[in-house]
Amino acid sequence: MKVMLVACESCRQRKRKCDRAYPSCALCHKTGRKCFYAIYRVTDPIHEKQKLNAPVAVEYCKENPRDISPDSWEAVSDQLSLSWAIQSPTVPESYPIAYRWYMPKLIKHFHNGLGVAQIPVTAKCSAYKLQTVWLRSAMEDPCLFHATLFAGSSHFDICRGQKQSMITLYHYNELIKLVKKRLADPATALDDRTIASITPLALFANLGGDRASAEVHRAGLENMVLLRGGMHNLGLDGLISSLIHMNRIVSNIVFDLGLSTGPQFQLMPPLSLEERILNMPTRPPGPDNFTCSIKALFQHVHQTKLHLMTSHPTDHWRQDTPATRTMPPPTTEDPIYQCCYLACKIFQTIADGGANGCSFVEYLDALARNLRDALALTDEEVWLRHFPVPHTWACITGAAASSDSQIRTWFYFRQASTARILNIDGDYTFLDDLSSHFDWLRSLRRAALQLDDEKAV
Repeated sequence: MKVMLVACESCRQRKRKCDRAYPSCALCHKTGRKCFYAIYRVTDPIHEKQKLNAPVAVEYCKENPRDISPDSWEAVSDQLSLSWAIQSPTVPESYPIAYRWYMPKLIKHFHNGLGVAQIPVTAKCSAYKLQTVWLRSAMEDPCLFHATLFAGSSHFDICRGQKQSMITLYHYNELIKLVKKRLADPATALDDRTIASITPLALFANLGGDRASAEVHRAGLENMVLLRGGMHNLGLDGLISSLIHMNRIVSNIVFDLGLSTGPQFQLMPPLSLEERILNMPTRPPGPDNFTCSIKALFQHVHQTKLHLMTSHPTDHWRQDTPATRTMPPPTTEDPIYQCCYLACKIFQTIADGGANGCSFVEYLDALARNLRDALALTDEEVWLRHFPVPHTWACITGAAASSDSQIRTWFYFRQASTARILNIDGDYTFLDDLSSHFDWLRSLRRAALQLDDEKAV
């Protein structure tokens, strides 16, 4: 049964108690009156309040994810959602938990958002298996179904720049209860669906900046993997192991765990991401064909990394001379190309170690903010369809440059769909390439800051 948020107009005008059932409440059905709900009465007051308190996207991580007020309902109270609630799809024949009106919407958002259903994908990638293997399992298991709704609702909140909604918190609490219950039962404690249910808890704790919760979930997953005998023994067709691997990378990026501290920056620069870009197929020539221009940019980056294999960047830093060759001038005004160009500029700044005479951290942070603003103005679907690897390269380069954890989170979340499309379950090559690129740039950045401190002394 669908339940509305306010009484129907017939009961409201007669000041009668309404059970808010849709399409007809019990009282109207009993008396034979026409039952209808006025959308304007549901949406207008909430819509006005939302305008007054409209938070910006960057504030998502500033709020304590457990500090929730009744205003959190704003995350699902816009006119589109409420109109959809009235005209929602037919209730499915069976759900593993009691039906609520928003469930089809959240399942669809999970399918399209986390599963990236709008883009053609291969059957072996994580995105496809979230659409298929995960959702099929969730429809048979209450714990995994709550995890699915929690993930869909959390993703929806972040996309709208909101703190956690009441719906998100409800499914978070229900999921925690069911996970605890299953962990207490030896028969289900190490079940694939139990382990899978914990992965969204870890992911959105990372994305929400809740390091303590993220660490608890990470440690729990690591122990469960150990008890199962390793990642290769996990099920859901390799999806669980991929999600755990992704969570490790997210933690490293968001919290700057320093997994690359020490002399690792002296190792050979990773070349895999650039080689993937250089091997991209070139589209047929036309007025919008700027693939060659993008490849020329990354050819410069590739050659710069090869140069850094033979000439260590710190030798140039100590002499206050650039370690890299000058970047070629931009060749087109296309927004996609401009984002790539700005990301390459960030890369060159890190490789030069601040030899431009500016404040290294402030300059990098300014470039990272500019890249974030430029990426926000582009169509993500264009990146996903035609330039997925340059998209990841640009976002991870921006994350490596920034000293702000919220901006690093934004960059990871922006390219997360690309990672799910390009990651092949059971083969972590792309995820490892992504992680190596971040670690190498981040370690170069640390080395440059350390050298600045030595010079100041």
